[in-house]
Amino acid sequence: MTIILLVAALSQTIVPTTYIDPGDQDPCALFDETPSSAQAQRSAFTLDDQVRIADIGRAAPTGAPSAFEISPDGERIAFVVKRANPQANAYCLRLVVTAMDGSETETEIDRGGEFIRDDFPLRDFPAIMGGWDRPNAPRWSPDGTRIGYLKRIDGSTQVWIADPAGGNPTHRATAMPDDVDRFAWTADGNGLIVQTRPGIRQQAEAIAQEAPRGFLFDDRFSPQFADRPIPTGEIVPEYAFVALGDGSVRPATASEAELLVAHRPATLPAQAREYAAGPDGYAAWLEPKHPDRLISRSRIAVMRPGGSRISCDAEACEGIRHLWWAAEGRTLLALQGTGWANSQMAILRWDMGEGQPHSLLTTDDVLIGCGPFANELICAREGAARPRRIVAIDIRTGAERVVYDPNPDLANAVFGTVQRLRFRNAYGSESFADLVLPPDHRPGQQHPLVVVQYTSDGFLRGGTGDEVPIHPLANRGFAVLSFDRPTFSAAALTATSEEELVRANRADWIDRRRVQSSLEIALELAIETGAVDAGRMGISGFSDGGSTVQWALINSDLFQVASMGSCCEDMYSYPTAAGPRFTDFVRAMGYRHFEPGTEEFWKPMSLILNVDTVDVPILIQTGDSEYEGGLDVIETYSHRGRAIELYVLENETHVKWQPAHRQAIYERSTEWFEFWLMDRINCDPARAQQYRRWSEMEGAPSPEELQCFDGRSLLP
Repeated sequence: MTIILLVAALSQTIVPTTYIDPGDQDPCALFDETPSSAQAQRSAFTLDDQVRIADIGRAAPTGAPSAFEISPDGERIAFVVKRANPQANAYCLRLVVTAMDGSETETEIDRGGEFIRDDFPLRDFPAIMGGWDRPNAPRWSPDGTRIGYLKRIDGSTQVWIADPAGGNPTHRATAMPDDVDRFAWTADGNGLIVQTRPGIRQQAEAIAQEAPRGFLFDDRFSPQFADRPIPTGEIVPEYAFVALGDGSVRPATASEAELLVAHRPATLPAQAREYAAGPDGYAAWLEPKHPDRLISRSRIAVMRPGGSRISCDAEACEGIRHLWWAAEGRTLLALQGTGWANSQMAILRWDMGEGQPHSLLTTDDVLIGCGPFANELICAREGAARPRRIVAIDIRTGAERVVYDPNPDLANAVFGTVQRLRFRNAYGSESFADLVLPPDHRPGQQHPLVVVQYTSDGFLRGGTGDEVPIHPLANRGFAVLSFDRPTFSAAALTATSEEELVRANRADWIDRRRVQSSLEIALELAIETGAVDAGRMGISGFSDGGSTVQWALINSDLFQVASMGSCCEDMYSYPTAAGPRFTDFVRAMGYRHFEPGTEEFWKPMSLILNVDTVDVPILIQTGDSEYEGGLDVIETYSHRGRAIELYVLENETHVKWQPAHRQAIYERSTEWFEFWLMDRINCDPARAQQYRRWSEMEGAPSPEELQCFDGRSLLP
């Protein structure tokens, strides 16, 4: 690797800046070797395994869109397989085709390109970069002879076309001046309809024109995101037709744009969602039972071909997330969140000749991006100790078959043992958590425990934000409580606006009290198993989970150590780092900042105001886009000699996306908990400075208590 001085950057910063050029290495090269026989043996699932796991679609499962598409003849399925390479700090991206019947090995059609990050609206900012993938399911041409997909090269996301037979080279099909967000094939296969957002670029260009005279610090600023104004307001997508013959571009017609814009019949109720039209004239949708509420239970509504309507208002029909019609046209399929604290998923089948749906399948697993094909529902599926694979579920029997497993090398991996804990908190709300124990746990053995939060669904990676690796911790001798936060209070669920919802949650900090109640009961149940050492417990958290960490450290003495992926919800830096619009936003929700009564309001939640009583070592690993929000806490605790350490990760968003950072976060959080709860260190000389700092912190174990650990599993 070479060190290159960024001379151009010196005009934009007051300090010299360098970066390490990763070179031209292929991030896929790390994965091209066939696993050896030794690797095929039964072995512990490690930190490296987790960071390099093969994914199809977005890693966080809940609400993830479909990441695959079936060929028009129904014989093949296409998808992009993604694997993180921390050494190259890049992703191996491979366009893959395989047989739907699982009869053949995968065929790699193309590889390469940059990780395509999604963006999201935040308050009045229309496009803030996220740390997760933009939806990118490959699209088959109508005749099945070509596959289109999004590929990012040199900072530009365009549509590329590949030959599923592998005979013709992949080529770029569009050259739009803006990134392509989505696309569709025209019916004749001779063109593409693409969606772009030129308004983002146009606003950015207008902002650049202000630079010579300086930027007015106004509502367009959020200092933690950028040192200049950010585009604001609504950005209207634009649609264009791209001819594949000569590459010419023109605005799409209204009918062409409908290929990318969901059709809503004029007769459909305004608040209806998940509209699904069937092949025989049937149509179905979901509609809220309480239209005036921000969060409402829903019912299934069905319109028959003749115009008459039926609906399912029963509790058994609540929690529906997606609707589809089976190929024969008179059977409605639904994906439902159900069970205790909505912790399960079910597939419902409603034959139109029956009074209401019946359950075809209920599981603790997560089903992702499902869609019907013939007599099957094709889904990605993952469980607490089983990574994601593509499966086909028979819509008549519920029987499952595996279509494709992107991680055959993990077939012999050893994961922690998972026990689901179900309970009600002190406020009567259903709650749950998963207790993960070392695979070699023996009765009577007690382990230090780490809490990971704030969702516990699908394959247990590292909680929300994927920062503290659950199964690798279990393989290193920890018990892990994967904690799922309870839903909002009854008062909050009746809110008619976001402001009303947040006000209800913040009244006497009721939401934080409800979460703490669930957390304490989950810990009690974990301790009652006899497998947890109550005197050696740590807590981790990210985003809302970081607020849970704050509250727990201030309002309980349960934990001996903490790790946070974002910090902190407090009095001073928190509002100013996010900018004027955010400060106005939270004040409207009932927060107090820089005004009389501020300290009284914050006393139950503020780490600053409780520095005298909070003496728990705190590790913070956060992106450079938001670390400023916790600097008041860092300074307060550092000045008072408290054990606290902050790492700032360059070019990161709220959810971290860079493979090198993911690996570093996994390693550092694991070593942090081992140091404080196990008196154990990684004796690699490269870690010497880290442990020297930690050993000088208040309450650190003495050198005589520390023992080396080589990083391997405790399993034989």
